[in-house]
Amino acid sequence: MAAVCPRLLALSAALGLLVRSPAQDPPPDPAAGSSEARVVTPEARTDELRLAVAAVVRWLESQAQPVEDLPGAVLFRSSAESRDRAGAAVYGGSAGVLIFLENAALVLQDARARALADACAKGLLAEALTLADGTQTWSEPLDRPGSAALYLGDAGIGHAFLVRSLCREDRDALRVAVGVGDALLARALRDDDGLHWSDEQVEMIYGAAGTSLFLLELAEASGETRFRDAALRAAHWLIAQSEVEPGKDGTRQRRTWRWSLANHAHYPNFSHGTAGVAYALARVAEASGDSACLEAARDGAEWLLAHAIREGALLRFPVIAGNALSLGGWCHGPPGTARLFLYLHGLADDERYLPCALQSMDWLMAQAPQDPSTPLPPSLCCGVAGALDWSCALFRSTRDERHAAFADRCGDWLLGHAIRDEAGMRWRNGASSHGNAAAEHGLDLMLGASGEAMALLRLVNLREAVDPVRHLPDRRVERRAQREAEPAKRTPM
Repeated sequence: MAAVCPRLLALSAALGLLVRSPAQDPPPDPAAGSSEARVVTPEARTDELRLAVAAVVRWLESQAQPVEDLPGAVLFRSSAESRDRAGAAVYGGSAGVLIFLENAALVLQDARARALADACAKGLLAEALTLADGTQTWSEPLDRPGSAALYLGDAGIGHAFLVRSLCREDRDALRVAVGVGDALLARALRDDDGLHWSDEQVEMIYGAAGTSLFLLELAEASGETRFRDAALRAAHWLIAQSEVEPGKDGTRQRRTWRWSLANHAHYPNFSHGTAGVAYALARVAEASGDSACLEAARDGAEWLLAHAIREGALLRFPVIAGNALSLGGWCHGPPGTARLFLYLHGLADDERYLPCALQSMDWLMAQAPQDPSTPLPPSLCCGVAGALDWSCALFRSTRDERHAAFADRCGDWLLGHAIRDEAGMRWRNGASSHGNAAAEHGLDLMLGASGEAMALLRLVNLREAVDPVRHLPDRRVERRAQREAEPAKRTPM
């Protein structure tokens, strides 16, 4: 979420999974596993994972903050040690915890998770503010950066209720999500054929790229085309905010977006950069058939390919264009950025896209330390859980057993580094690019136990034909034809 902390450079040797310096020796074989890998039966492995996720639910229950004067309603702070007021957003707040709890209740059929999700949803509804026009928000002032956004604003809270509706076939939760979508449309600014919000942010965490994905999935779940149309208009606004470099000698032009909150720097990767915006455009292109969105997404991929760093058969992207530092998390590494190339592989005729996704995954696997005791950040945003989540998605797309094996390896690391006691299970945050308190025990989806357990949940049904997990909307890598093979799951209004 924040710019890369300078002190991370000094930690590069310790954070082998997350950082690689160009001066290091050639990487080990990406397919190599730990010499201390455990041998368990598939059934025992599944039981172990289910018990671990259930233990995280118990710990979250112990950390829930009651909502004053509203019995049966709770919210969650960002960490067990935080004394800040419990927040609502996905990143650092209760909406992300709700997304995890609903999935845990569905996959595990866990009554504790279901009851805690009910209490969290009640707490979130109690936090909403009603505006003069009758719409609701959790994000005043409305002009602050990220107030409409997926990770930091109203779109993410709406998506949490959308996940609740999909996991439970719950009409009331879908109505809440639709209300959030309509509130976002009511406060959007329109010009020509574009649509945006007053903070004028473009990227995935703070900006219109993430918000447009919520609108797309809301349209799919509700059948209301106004949300898809708004996502298309937001995509056209995003295209207008880009910078274009003309192609040379018949090559495709390059397109990029700058992160305004980081002094307009070029961040290539998913959370704040070109990869996330281009991914959103590709998703809109598939949903709407809009050729301008597809071409702009491909132009963004072209800019990324021009800035890729190749090391033999491996490929990585810098955190900031022109710098040598690369990271391995969802935020600034392959678990986010490679999603663009895997998605474009199914939409556009370009033989470079799939190899790019696979070679960057090979680079990520090559960073994993052979010593399973190595300290690493565990989180879904910056750490091992993000690598696990991406490995599961990539295995489902490619059926390459190396990716399943790496997912298991990441899962082993999380299980081996968890703190377990009578209260349940959790992890220390560890050092990451955010400079967060490494010794604290996070609760939220992106930097805490909800996300780490969400990644473990992906492993529970990794080899099932249909993935039951209903994730954030930017995690999707399969194309429309693959989704249509899954039984439709639309909650009636």
